[in-house]
Amino acid sequence: MSACSRAARPILAIALALLAGVLLLLPTTARAEGGVPIPAEAGTTWSIIAGYNTGTHSEADGNDPHAIDIVRTDAATDWTEVLSPVDGEVTWRGDECLTIRDSAGYAHLLCHISIHARFQRGVQVSIGDDLGMVYPAGLALNGGVAHIHYAIHETYGGGYLAHSIPFTGRYAIEGRELHYTTEYNLHANVEFTSTNVPGWIAPQPVVEEPPAETTEPGPNTGPHDHATQQPDPETYVDSGPAWIVPADAPVGGWRTIGVYQRTSVAGLFANLNSPLRELVVHNPFQDTFHRFDPTDEASAQIAVRSLQPGQAVWALVEPQARWLPAPPVAPQSVTIRLAAGVNMVSWQGPDRDIANALRNVDHLERAYRYDAYTDTWALYNPGAPDFLNTLDTLKAGDAFHLVVSAGSMWTQLP
Repeated sequence: MSACSRAARPILAIALALLAGVLLLLPTTARAEGGVPIPAEAGTTWSIIAGYNTGTHSEADGNDPHAIDIVRTDAATDWTEVLSPVDGEVTWRGDECLTIRDSAGYAHLLCHISIHARFQRGVQVSIGDDLGMVYPAGLALNGGVAHIHYAIHETYGGGYLAHSIPFTGRYAIEGRELHYTTEYNLHANVEFTSTNVPGWIAPQPVVEEPPAETTEPGPNTGPHDHATQQPDPETYVDSGPAWIVPADAPVGGWRTIGVYQRTSVAGLFANLNSPLRELVVHNPFQDTFHRFDPTDEASAQIAVRSLQPGQAVWALVEPQARWLPAPPVAPQSVTIRLAAGVNMVSWQGPDRDIANALRNVDHLERAYRYDAYTDTWALYNPGAPDFLNTLDTLKAGDAFHLVVSAGSMWTQLP
């Protein structure tokens, strides 16, 4: 089903301070909203007819793998009124789609609807506002089925959409967490009863276990074709030798963790299923650190941040708990956007000497990695004498800091 088209830095001492607990993490004061309602009248019932990772909900379809298509189950979907699921501002309007930017800066995309004329760019809307009606089958690029396409995107502003995010955390739909894996048509047939009314208050989230991967391919899955898809390491917790914790694993404290698939911060935390207290995410473009603690409502805004393969985060392990992150199941090539300055990244390839691994990093200045076993840092500087370079090898899954003098794109394993 088709959706519309979509459109300096800290030095090593600062990183050491973070490990020691000295670095002050920037707090977030945004209210935890706990979810969004179905974009339709309260009491109507709906089902997901196309979930995550379908033929037109994919990376190939405008970075939109987390979209859902919903149909009404208690009456005909045709001409059903579509209500705003969020307070915000209309930032873009097309012939059959519009986006509403919420207070956290995310754009809610609704498609395949006949939009009322008054909802033009810049108009303020509230939850429960009547935006328009669902087009009948065969109209508005709906693939022959009347439905509402709903997705939440990061946005560059001005109506331009970036990658979509899962319906989790503050965007749990009707309080139901729709976690992300690469399973074809994930969350299809999940049913909801809308509670959408003006002044809507989010229900308490229904937290579901992230679904296990399936190895059966689905038709037209685009980049998520399971005929060639590697198993998702984040869903293989406690399922094999790769996840057995070494007997001499360090006790408690900080770790660095590589990200192996697209997910949210909350999704990574949940899928690791580990004795963690919190995650810390670095934004290299603003040079800020942001904390996610699942017990702290103040960090709910961080829960829905998207994480990309090749990124890395800090993790605080419970005191006296022995745990280390596992390496990736198999090497993969990833492309990472690097900001000028310090970037937290992870090596997704096989073990390789560092000069070879970083040979195609543009504007490389240095790299450094924390070793939780020895509680020490290792450094690599291509211009320094060999005796100063204590970081000589990158192992599969290693998370480390990469410093570049100018922004660029880095493709691993070219």
